[in-house]
Amino acid sequence: MSGAKALLTEARRHLGLTGRPNKFTRAYATKHGAEYFSAAWCDMFVTYCANQSGNAAAVLPFGDRAYTVAHAEDGHRLGTWYAGTVDNIRRHAKPGCPIFFDWGGTNNRAAIDHIGFIEVVLPDGRVQTIEGNTGGGPGSVRRRVRGADVTAGFWVPNFSKQQEDDVSAKEVWERELKVPYGSPENPEWQAGNILVNNGIWLRKVTGKVDALAAQLAAQNATIKELAAALAARDGAIDVDALVGRIETAIQGITVRLAVDPADG
Repeated sequence: MSGAKALLTEARRHLGLTGRPNKFTRAYATKHGAEYFSAAWCDMFVTYCANQSGNAAAVLPFGDRAYTVAHAEDGHRLGTWYAGTVDNIRRHAKPGCPIFFDWGGTNNRAAIDHIGFIEVVLPDGRVQTIEGNTGGGPGSVRRRVRGADVTAGFWVPNFSKQQEDDVSAKEVWERELKVPYGSPENPEWQAGNILVNNGIWLRKVTGKVDALAAQLAAQNATIKELAAALAARDGAIDVDALVGRIETAIQGITVRLAVDPADG
């Protein structure tokens, strides 16, 4: 499950983590180069949380980010960038938005120094955030309250598109599942295969049942004709009673539906 809620849940898991290298720098350096082990890691924290919570498409639309300016430009490129004014924060900011800070107090994307996630939009136009690499020194993951005076801007991820793009249903569909009628050589099938297989067998069984029903109907008609013919020759024969006895005898017969897997 993805979305802003999952993103912030992941971010909260790391509150209090301190120091570097850490899980965020290790994950980023493993993919992108050893120099990131000792680099500023505020955006590596954002990248890690987005990837771990299934929100990469929404928060990292152009790939992993460690450079805050490039990450801000991603939002501008998507057309969802808002300058960090009180009015914009009140009107457009939402939990889960990446928010960017310039300690020089400008709204210039090229001057951005730092990034975090908006956790809560406060009524006075400030935001409560979760940020990595904050607090000086080696940095830590902490909550902060930030105002428009240091907010360069923020952008709004399309979490609804991320949820549409989720592959969780596809993963479930393709996951190997144990089935009671699997073979020792093939004990697990994908959910899609099970459903298709069940559909094929259901059609086969339905065909057999329909054929048997037609056969029984024809037999019943024949029995009634024979009983009527016998009654015509012997007036003492009770046709209805004779047909009833025959039908009772037939009902006592166990019919096994043999469905051959090779049947079409």
